[in-house]
This record gives sequence, structure tokens and C-alpha cells, in this order.
Amino acid sequence: MPTLPTNIVRQGEPSRTALRVASLRAVHQLLDEPLVLPDPIALPLLGASTEAALRDDPFALNDPMSRGLRGALVARSRFVEDELSRCVATGVRQYVLLGAGLDTFAYRNPYRDEGLRVFEVDHPGTQR
Repeated sequence: MPTLPTNIVRQGEPSRTALRVASLRAVHQLLDEPLVLPDPIALPLLGASTEAALRDDPFALNDPMSRGLRGALVARSRFVEDELSRCVATGVRQYVLLGAGLDTFAYRNPYRDEGLRVFEVDHPGTQR
């Protein structure tokens, strides 16, 4: 059985996968219309230098593969958040994101007043 490279997750740093997904969500804020998943935290979350680089050239992440992946990621998030809305209306008060990466829902949680608690689980470096 092949072994996974040890450099996928580095101690004390977000995983490359989490950074890539977060970057695609951020570029969605800059390039896509209509905006399927409004997320004012997506760009600042990446840090000042990455945010500036993406604002300067968002098309760097607009190749056909990135566009397709970005569309799938944004659609998946929109679907999950719409389902969560229905669940909150029926009394659900906990939302657990396994492999949360650099997801921003906990910051954007529109259901705080209804008592929705959000738990994010991921590699410690990514969560830091």
C-alpha cells in the first residue's frame, strides 16, 4: 500500500488542501456572478499578502479545473447551508463540520440568536 507524503500537513500550518479550498472560495467572491455563497471573511482569512495577490490577479485561479472545482465547492457549501437552515427551523442546535479546513461558517453563523452551536474539527495546524 502506498504511503502518503509527509508534507501534505506541516506542523503548525494549515494543510495545502485547506488553503486551496479557501482560496477558491475567496476567488468566488471576486469573479463569479451571481454570487452563490456570499462570504465577506473568505479573503481576509487567507492573510494580507494572499488576499492582496488574489485581488491583484484573481484569474490566476480561473483555469478550467479551478473554475469547475470552485463551482462544485461553492454549490456544495450553499446546499449544506440551505439544508442547515431547514434543520435549524426544526430545532437542530448543533452543527459539526468534520474536516472543516478554513471554513468560515462559524464566523458567518446567522443562527446565533436561535442558539446554533458550531463545532469545527480538523488538523490542529489548520484550526490554529
